[in-house]
Amino acid sequence: MTAERRNSPRVRAVAVLRDVLERGARAAPTIVAQSAGLPPEDAALLRELVLGVLRWKSALDGELSAVCRAPLPRLAPGLREILEVALYQIRHLDRVPAYAAVDEAVRDARRSGGAGAAGLVNAVLRNLSRARPELGAGADGDEGATAPAELARRFSHPEFLVARWIDRLGLEATRRILAADNAASPLDLMANPVRTTRDELSLALAREGIETEPWPVSPLALTVRAGNALRSPLFAAGHFAIADLGSQTLPLLLPPGERLVDLAAAPGGKSFAAVLLGRARSAVALDLSLSRLLLLVENRRRLGVAAVAAAASDVAAAPLPDGGSDRVLFDAPCSGTGTLRKNPEIRYRLTPEAIGRLARAQREGLRSAARLLAPGGYLLYATCSLEREENEAVVEDVLDAEPSLGLAAIEPAPGLEPFVSGARFQMLPGPIHDGFTAHLLLRDPA
Repeated sequence: MTAERRNSPRVRAVAVLRDVLERGARAAPTIVAQSAGLPPEDAALLRELVLGVLRWKSALDGELSAVCRAPLPRLAPGLREILEVALYQIRHLDRVPAYAAVDEAVRDARRSGGAGAAGLVNAVLRNLSRARPELGAGADGDEGATAPAELARRFSHPEFLVARWIDRLGLEATRRILAADNAASPLDLMANPVRTTRDELSLALAREGIETEPWPVSPLALTVRAGNALRSPLFAAGHFAIADLGSQTLPLLLPPGERLVDLAAAPGGKSFAAVLLGRARSAVALDLSLSRLLLLVENRRRLGVAAVAAAASDVAAAPLPDGGSDRVLFDAPCSGTGTLRKNPEIRYRLTPEAIGRLARAQREGLRSAARLLAPGGYLLYATCSLEREENEAVVEDVLDAEPSLGLAAIEPAPGLEPFVSGARFQMLPGPIHDGFTAHLLLRDPA
């Protein structure tokens, strides 16, 4: 293969998809690794192609299966992904002419599988490029769909998940979640008040051609609308951190305190947000992953926020005394059903049984977190899951086992009121934010 072909974002997208779908790799870090050496516009196209195929895979495969003479699982290695990438371009990327997507896919198929593979790809894609599908790969035409199976196929979600959302949240809320999950995932920034203000940062980025939009809930949050903020010298200079809107919101649900113990914390977005938003004078960020802790330490240096300390620790063995912490945040490892836009590969690995296993681990983690809590102290339990088993059910079980723990009413910051009901916070996936759930617990005063 020529260097030009190796550097094609479409060729690299096929490689990433094979790693993710066949070998169980995570999409985000694999995209980053495959972006090495690409110019910014090609790196952006690579990311768009991989995440787009993962978001619309079921609908794309439905179209391909209807015209392909061989079952998709029996195609030669890489051929299915070549077809998916090309069809995604045809259906979703106006800037890529259909004939160009077909021609490049045919060349890739010939290189990897010979003339027979090239002929199959050419026939399938030219057939599909002549007309829009009856059941589109996009959101168009889905207004009449109400059955979980049809919505699951159109939006590439597990059918069991769509069915439970409809049952618990209603059809229209489920439609909104599915549409949000299949939209583009913007990058969120947290302005660093040690170096600048949010308004000053937005203006400075605009001078570099980077368009941002403030999020009213957090006084530090900006969402990137255009441009690559990671290539800005302001990032290297510590004027902002990469922190999703959830990381910036969770500390606002805790009453202000002296020191926050942040469990499963790396790379530290919530710890930095708690200190920079004035919810804690200092924070101790604990995580078992050394590589992610190194990112946290680098973020602390770059941001100039010495009030955040880091240590390697499992949740169950935190190097802190029982009953000695007045503020604890446990953002538990979870199914991630609120983050299917950002992590679309989760859809193809999620089962009810997996959610049950995670819930059991979350109960143990929450009980370990509670042991750290001082009398009169607050514990925020959070997940990026929308599932009751991982949220309400976990909290109920732990409260039953811990008589000195109770629920505490959340006093929401301005803008968060619609998402708060007593001690519970839940934000469903929306146009610019992921979904997550939190509960506030209180240890009885001594």
